[in-house]
Amino acid sequence: MNRAQPAIARCAYAIELVRDLDDALRLLESATQRASPFQDQLWLTTWFRTVGQHHDVRPLLIRIRDRGCGRLAMILPLIELEEGGRKVIEFADLGVTDYNAPLLGPASPRGATAMRQLWSSLKRALPPADAIRLAKMPSRIDGEPNPFTQLAACHRSSLNANVLTIAAHDGFRRELKRLRCKELDRWWRVFRRLGGTEFRHVTDLDQALECLCLMEKQQGERIKGLGLPYALSRPKVGAFYRDLIIEGLASGYVVMTVLLAGETVVAALLGLRGGSTFATLRISNAGQSWKRSSPGQLVIARTIEHMCAQGCTSFDFTIGDYEFKRRLGCKRTALIELTEALSWRGVLLASKAAVKGHLRRHPKLAGGLRQLLRREKARRG
Repeated sequence: MNRAQPAIARCAYAIELVRDLDDALRLLESATQRASPFQDQLWLTTWFRTVGQHHDVRPLLIRIRDRGCGRLAMILPLIELEEGGRKVIEFADLGVTDYNAPLLGPASPRGATAMRQLWSSLKRALPPADAIRLAKMPSRIDGEPNPFTQLAACHRSSLNANVLTIAAHDGFRRELKRLRCKELDRWWRVFRRLGGTEFRHVTDLDQALECLCLMEKQQGERIKGLGLPYALSRPKVGAFYRDLIIEGLASGYVVMTVLLAGETVVAALLGLRGGSTFATLRISNAGQSWKRSSPGQLVIARTIEHMCAQGCTSFDFTIGDYEFKRRLGCKRTALIELTEALSWRGVLLASKAAVKGHLRRHPKLAGGLRQLLRREKARRG
């Protein structure tokens, strides 16, 4: 068994690499740090037991301590994977996790100098790889700057977080009043005329698993109807969500809400609760025949009302710039990312990431480049 490897000598930080799955799971289960509901130990351990079980993927958890005081600086839940002939180190994600972040300890770096020392120590301790890629990171963690923002290679992601902050449901309705409050009320009246309708927070495990199966079917039909690939249909991803519900429903970490018309699930929402934050994971509805009552938006509004009563004040609609998030009044917050080459094979990957990051910082330059490329394409066509 490959146990935690000794720290590199003569550096400010002690680095431990945990590459055995059982050791990695024990480390996660003992961690008390969390950056968002997606860094909860249940999320991460479930991910490694399901989605992470792939022949091209190896767990690589990194525990970093301040060598002077011995206190924890951070834990990085990473993986090694083969991609296009390259070995890449990245967060445990594979398209399932909305936000990735370090789990920060009391000795996390507070300034640029300390973070550069940590980063240098970390890169020296990593196993042989071509690149390290850290994507979809929030710029702030528990109200403090993410230490990775201190590194020159860090830049803005193309993705944004979408967060609605309210003190109570009345505040939510006041915020929506100038936009869609009357429309929501009208949709609810249309829906209730059907008879036998209700909003329900599903707490029974068997019912929640049945709702998940129906949600998978509804989402699959919608995505396939658009002619798009349905990534969530992968067996290991399905197992991940089922195990997450099994382990997290009773504690309230996993939340399933539905709109019912008799026995028919017209819309369903799956989310995570972490303290006063509620993050949406998946939303589905029964399709065109129910369009007049807009069940997808109704289940969102009723879930916000319900979770406000449970003490939630922050509603995170995560990545994806959909119009309904703008109508709800969500605030966009930029995510950050970092890609660095660790060998000559990773130089192209890091260079592409750097160019894209530079263009995001200079939108006029990006617009001019797009126009130039369009003209060149038209000239050749």
